Amino acid sequence: MHAIQKSEVGALTFGIEIEVHVPVLKVLEDGSTHTALGFPSDDWYVRNCIFYTPEDGRKIPVVKEDVTASKEARRRVWDELLEQFKKVIERPSERAHPDIKVMIAEAEHPTTSASSEAVGPPRNTLGNFIDGHYEVYNYWTVCKDESGCWYPEADGELFLPGRVPPIGPKHYFWFSIEIKSRVYKDLNAIRGDLQKVCDRIRSRFLVSINCGQGFNRTSTHVHVGMSGNWDPNQEDLPFSLVEMKKMATAMYVLEPVLMKMHAPWKADNHRYAAQLHGYTHLGRFCNPNALFDSSYLPIESESGREDAAYIQSNFDLNPGQRKQIEMYLHPSVRDGPHKAAISMIWGADDLTQLAWLLSGRERTRRGAFALHGLVPSKKDVIKSRYLNTIEFRHMHGSLDVEDIMNWVRITEKIVSSSTSITDEEYAELMNDFNVDGRGSINEVAKKFGLTLTIKSGEQVAKETSLPEVPNEKDEREKWSRIGPTMFLSNSRNAT
Repeated sequence: MHAIQKSEVGALTFGIEIEVHVPVLKVLEDGSTHTALGFPSDDWYVRNCIFYTPEDGRKIPVVKEDVTASKEARRRVWDELLEQFKKVIERPSERAHPDIKVMIAEAEHPTTSASSEAVGPPRNTLGNFIDGHYEVYNYWTVCKDESGCWYPEADGELFLPGRVPPIGPKHYFWFSIEIKSRVYKDLNAIRGDLQKVCDRIRSRFLVSINCGQGFNRTSTHVHVGMSGNWDPNQEDLPFSLVEMKKMATAMYVLEPVLMKMHAPWKADNHRYAAQLHGYTHLGRFCNPNALFDSSYLPIESESGREDAAYIQSNFDLNPGQRKQIEMYLHPSVRDGPHKAAISMIWGADDLTQLAWLLSGRERTRRGAFALHGLVPSKKDVIKSRYLNTIEFRHMHGSLDVEDIMNWVRITEKIVSSSTSITDEEYAELMNDFNVDGRGSINEVAKKFGLTLTIKSGEQVAKETSLPEVPNEKDEREKWSRIGPTMFLSNSRNAT
């Protein structure tokens, strides 16, 4: 492998991960499909599928195997389902040429088959998720999300406390699909391709983002990285410790307001997206008396030695850190209502310690603002994929391009305001946010120089809340009535 002679960092890079729930229907008669997964005739759907209407035309995939019987049966169906998603996403119609390159991944973060020599110098950007191999994320990816796959009366291996199947009628199984974008530097480019992807999925599949229960709910994750080349062993790249402390401070101050953009249930998602004020190590130290509904907490038996890697005094400010906090934050911020948390953030001695502080309380899982991708795994401290990205895990599942891009633009401003403006400008910005800490989303966006059309909290709650199942005796009538609230319409304008 060639050594990097000079480290260079460039523009910010972005990636998006979208999770959706996809129902499949077990066949009720022989001969309807001859493959692991198929689409019978319209007449068959009219007779057998509660959610099918000729006017809508979208068909739920049909399976001939009992997917509760074995992993092999589930794997065959999942492979077919991923192939269907790939075909739909990569081209505007069956006869058109592909205009979005899509690959099917075996794992959540795929590796490249190329050798280290073929890859060349390490390229530490958002795209080189695995071992410096940038080309892995040169294209969109579809993969299975096993944490969100549920089968009624399955072999039980996935059924743990707090993890229950989505709502739905008998004979329907649920598979969770994750769609990952390629790496982008241009937000207009990512918006254009995201529009194509979301439109194509909505027009072809009946998918849901709101029928999950417990921990089994869909989310949208935004990754922000930095383009360029650098020695992987060089500290403070792609983001310096000071820059990350600036971002963490901004997120701590703004998070209560920013969460108004997202589904109300995300506030209780302590397992996969613990908020900085809540079920993180930082929240434990600064809000020790905070109470949490036990039904939303991770499984207690999963706590490990990582959870005791540091104690509160490890985050006491040293003289150099005191000077930094005085340099970057006005007294109204550093000595204000968030003083304890901000002091601990700036008291971290390295990125690993800061990433641990902001992670979930049990087994140091990634929190809502996750820095795990910036640090290597460290035994009994933190487990990391080392993605070279900052991950924002606050948002609910969505195929609404406007909603997703609003969040992407907010995250871009949080990162760029901590990396690209002067220290004085950052201090003034944080002072403004601290004073107006309980303002509206639009006020925050305006201070960032953004003009966004943001849905009201009531509308977001309505779109993302678990549908209420009518108390009807007739199975078909009951579920057909709530179908429109379970599944995304085939266009955003119809929502």
